[in-house]
Amino acid sequence: QERQKIQLERDLVAAREVQMSLVPKHVPEVRGYEFAACTIPAKQIGGDLFDFHPISGTRLAFCLGDVSGKGLPASLLMANTLALLRSQAISHTSVHETMQRTNRQLSEYIGSDKFVTLFFGVLDTSTHQLRFSNAGHEQPFVLSGNRPVQRLDAGGIPLGMVEEFAYAEDMVQLGPGDMVVVSSDGISEAMNAQGEQFGEERLGEVLKRHQTASASVLLQHVITAVQDYVGSAPPSDDITMVVVKRAS
Repeated sequence: QERQKIQLERDLVAAREVQMSLVPKHVPEVRGYEFAACTIPAKQIGGDLFDFHPISGTRLAFCLGDVSGKGLPASLLMANTLALLRSQAISHTSVHETMQRTNRQLSEYIGSDKFVTLFFGVLDTSTHQLRFSNAGHEQPFVLSGNRPVQRLDAGGIPLGMVEEFAYAEDMVQLGPGDMVVVSSDGISEAMNAQGEQFGEERLGEVLKRHQTASASVLLQHVITAVQDYVGSAPPSDDITMVVVKRAS
């Protein structure tokens, strides 16, 4: 039993290394933009993943997803989802078609009790237009000067729930200093020792308070705020965030 336990721990470490190899080692370097991202698994391996992937010319795809469940099965499913999404994003120009084809292929082999929430966007860094589709994921924040915070919700249901679904897409125009923040529910649902959640309202307040900061500094402010709130309570879910900011 002790040998089996040691071997299992080794397998988990190997799985963790494979999963982290899928996470981009560096954020993109694009003139006029700042990018920041991180993922903190609640367990040794998690079900969250993010990605940045150049498509062509000035178009950059990025995503953040969250698989139902935890541990190794969730990690493997997210890796497969990422591979499907990358292949579809390269071969198809529209965001909604990429989501629809990814969902169709994913639905063919995952169980009825599994699904993936996913935000997928394609940013054109020359026109500063972000086209996006949101498959049941936490609604990203768009921070723009003194204007009210915008939430990005166009899309549809989580991937893998039904084989055929017509995902919607929408577009947001990014002005100088505007910022897009995509996060997993591990942030808003992080709980303190009293079982109280961090919440989207508190997250929005942190973002507004630091929206003039750089993308990386803003991300760190959010992570610190969540960790301070949770305190000594054990993590209940993976924490993942992607920040995209157009330079002022």
